Amino acid sequence: MGKATEHEDKLNRSVIGSIILHILVIGLLAISAFMQKDVLTGGGGGGSVIDAVMVDPNAMAQQAERQQQQKSDAKRAEKLRQQEAERQAEELKQQQAAEQQRLKQIEKDRLQAQEAAKKQADEQKQSEEAAKKAQAAQKQAEAEAAKAKAEAEIQKKAAAAAEQAKKQAEADAKKAADEAKKQAEALAKQKAADEAKKKAEADAKQKAADDAKQKAAADAKAAADAKKAADAKKKADAEASKQVDDLFGGLASDKNAPSANGASGGGDKAGASGPEVDGYKAQIQAAIMRNFYDAQLYKGRTCTLRIKLAPDGTLFSVQAEGGDPALCQVALVAAKQAKIPKPPSTAVYEKFKSSLLDFKPE
Repeated sequence: MGKATEHEDKLNRSVIGSIILHILVIGLLAISAFMQKDVLTGGGGGGSVIDAVMVDPNAMAQQAERQQQQKSDAKRAEKLRQQEAERQAEELKQQQAAEQQRLKQIEKDRLQAQEAAKKQADEQKQSEEAAKKAQAAQKQAEAEAAKAKAEAEIQKKAAAAAEQAKKQAEADAKKAADEAKKQAEALAKQKAADEAKKKAEADAKQKAADDAKQKAAADAKAAADAKKAADAKKKADAEASKQVDDLFGGLASDKNAPSANGASGGGDKAGASGPEVDGYKAQIQAAIMRNFYDAQLYKGRTCTLRIKLAPDGTLFSVQAEGGDPALCQVALVAAKQAKIPKPPSTAVYEKFKSSLLDFKPE
């Protein structure tokens, strides 16, 4: 751009110099023509008229011809000057147009070069950005590859751990199954043994209950027989006393009557006989045992129970007053669930309406 401006300044100076030169030439030609006119006219109107002078026609003709030639030369020179000026002006115009064209071309080239430089810079920038992106993409790809490799390694380790855990779980499951099987077999054996034991205990309990029932029945029968014998004896005694009274009369009767009443009173006071008491006691024991389980666990132990009965055998209350605590706890439950039979007589009831019972599982 600086070189083009300098060239344009030089061209303008050349044109200006040429114009000034043409002006000087034209001025000189004008001054020359004016001086020749003064010579022909006698140097102006200021001179004095002199006497007529002889003039040579030929000289005049030559002079006129010279003047004519000078005019022609001046015209031709002026024409040449004008042509030269026009040529120079046209040349200057062409030079200016060429210069403008050149300057336009230079500007165009500059703009193109600037555009190309800009384009190149943009391409360079894009190339750098693309390189950066490619580098970033490469780093990203490397990072992803490393991550994928790490994940693959983790998955591999996890798979190995899972396989190991699976094998361990299978081994543990097999071991647990074997242990469960052994436990199940042991439990089955234990259950069979327990069921056999329970059955044996139940059979023994049932047998003991049956034996107690049979014993109670025998004792009751013996008590009934004893009562019947006692009643028969009492009746025989009463009849004997009556016969004695009849024999000795009213006095003897009055004397012996208190004795008879005393004997009767003594019988009532004596109450139930031993077999009746023992028989009913055995019935109470059997009734409690029918609701008592696991007697073998308490074999050899004793619990003293205080029982209160109604005349029909209903149990009013029962409480432990001594003995083995564990046995007493179970015996109380069994006694409350027991169905105690009705006492066989009032005398027996008087014995058991509030009595102590030593409960011993058999």
